[in-house]
Amino acid sequence: MAATQLTADLHPVLTEYVIKKLQKNRLTTVYSFVKVEVEQLIRITNLPAESVVLLKNQLIERFAGQYRNAHAQAAQPAVRLGTGIHSVDALLQGGLMPGHIYELCGESGTGKTLLSMTIAANVVLQRGAVYYIDTKCDFSGQKMQQILDKGQRKLTEQELGHTMARIKVERIFSPELLVQVVEELTTGKHLEEGTDLKLLIIDSLPSLWYLYQDSQSSVEPLGLLTKLICSLRKLATQHSVAIVLVNLAVRMVEAMAGNSVEGTKRKLCPNGNYPALGRYWESAPGTRLLLVRDDDRSESITHLVQVWKSNYLRTGERTIVRMTDAGVQ
Repeated sequence: MAATQLTADLHPVLTEYVIKKLQKNRLTTVYSFVKVEVEQLIRITNLPAESVVLLKNQLIERFAGQYRNAHAQAAQPAVRLGTGIHSVDALLQGGLMPGHIYELCGESGTGKTLLSMTIAANVVLQRGAVYYIDTKCDFSGQKMQQILDKGQRKLTEQELGHTMARIKVERIFSPELLVQVVEELTTGKHLEEGTDLKLLIIDSLPSLWYLYQDSQSSVEPLGLLTKLICSLRKLATQHSVAIVLVNLAVRMVEAMAGNSVEGTKRKLCPNGNYPALGRYWESAPGTRLLLVRDDDRSESITHLVQVWKSNYLRTGERTIVRMTDAGVQ
């Protein structure tokens, strides 16, 4: 911790402006930052108290040493969650990693929701519980039943009912409620006793945060994003839950509107897109997968899934999937 420099990559709150403010006060490392009282940090950075507290707690949790029982750790190896799509599982080196945050990013109509539902269907077929947060009313019980019913084996009516019961769907239409639900999931609320939550899916984030696009102040949406990031990471790491988020890939032309300086510094995908929710959000997921239509093939149902960024997968790796009535194959 003592030698770790404060950089913009550590947390979205640490913008270049904030880091310069801290450097002027000789706060250049994580250790020097966490030693200072919250009140003094608020005066130095001009950040809201809530953001400073969340930032400080997350840096302590990330860089401070923790005691763990090696025998207990070895006795509970992380089992990957298969997506039900062989090519995607191969791309992910075996499936979704518990404790990891993934993001499915793509333009509208690229099959993000269908891929999310296919993954959810396969996880519940493995007898894991799925919590599916729907912000656009895109989740269809009939489509989920169709995906399950056309799987590898035919389910009886009773088996289908039990399998569907392992998917809990909640429709949320405000960022505040989304943050509240994720925070309560970390405490076991919203889940029946004995439920083994394996996967959380949020489809999708931009539809909630775009509520603030005409707002004169960016403090409130950024504060909520900070809360969401921290809560998601806590849920993932402390409860070994795989998290899949759905986001939009937006054209660079749209990014440049009114903010050309910031836009030019952002890392873009090879096709010229960037993830919605701004630069603040770019470091939130551990792995970001890009979905694009495969223009090289005659089938309109064929799409590419490409690793946009990841802390354990090779960037640029890709695979081909097919969008069908029975889900993604």
